[in-house]
Amino acid sequence: MANPWAFGWTPLLTIVGFFVTIGVAYFGFRTFERWKREKIEEKRIDIAIEALELAYECQEVFGTIRDPGTFGPEYADMPRRDGEGEPEWRSRGPFYATLRRVQEHADFFERLAKLRPRYMALFGVPAADSFKLIREARAYVVVSAQHLCYRPFVGPDAQNQRIRMECDVWDGMADVYLADYPGVDRVDVRIKSFVEETERRCRPIIDRTYSARNKKHWWSKKSA
Repeated sequence: MANPWAFGWTPLLTIVGFFVTIGVAYFGFRTFERWKREKIEEKRIDIAIEALELAYECQEVFGTIRDPGTFGPEYADMPRRDGEGEPEWRSRGPFYATLRRVQEHADFFERLAKLRPRYMALFGVPAADSFKLIREARAYVVVSAQHLCYRPFVGPDAQNQRIRMECDVWDGMADVYLADYPGVDRVDVRIKSFVEETERRCRPIIDRTYSARNKKHWWSKKSA
């Protein structure tokens, strides 16, 4: 009698091979999708950490730029006006030093500008509006320092205008005049708002990620 399996082995192996191929492709696709999700999550974490680092660094940078303490070498190269005496020249020096400090921290503002497109990709275009706050804060410092250094104050509102601009330039000065001059803390408000907005968006991503990693590590140690 002929073997009933003699004819069926080849088709059977073909079918088995077909299903094995499908299984390998299916699990391979799932592995690739998981890898892709992990890479995207890593990018999200990297951007969130970088944004938060720059936000905290922003406070230090503006603290340095707006530091009321000024040393002579910081404005030693400031050109003198025709007939300008030593006291007048020295009185302009701190504002010239402020402008130099802004230039010395140009790399920070450049890094912030480079991060902005990636930040938009992560959180959406409207989220990047917070970066405008830092540009505006820097503009207030620069414009006010330039005016205080190079232009005289004239007119009945000269004293008030000078106080408002000095509050832009000097860190902490707005706290003294805020009760009498509402809105003189426009630089401080923008820096604070930028930091708070960045924390609100980035901190949950970082905390959630590290919390998940710690939880996974705890379970792996328990199972071991």
